[in-house]
Amino acid sequence: MLYAVTLYYLCSESELSAHIDAHKKWLIEGVSKAGVILAGPLTSGTGGYILFHGDNEKDIYAYLEKDPFVIHNKVSVNVLNIEPMLCSNAFPPQWAANAKLI
Repeated sequence: MLYAVTLYYLCSESELSAHIDAHKKWLIEGVSKAGVILAGPLTSGTGGYILFHGDNEKDIYAYLEKDPFVIHNKVSVNVLNIEPMLCSNAFPPQWAANAKLI
């Protein structure tokens, strides 16, 4: 299952900067241990986006609770569960097992 997570900033960029290195470390750990597929800031400057692959939403929320931005109340979090039904052949099939590849 895929999970689209949007983080919305609740503070100024200068307040975020105090936690950015720890946040990046958390994201890097997430790539190797928690199913983070991709992550990056929104071009609008209002937050960030993380795409997770995982077995259940509970695990995603448990990992999000360890984000320094979340711990220090610098972001609000929106999690959407996605069941891919159609994917490019270039998309790794293990992340969309039930999708039709074209």
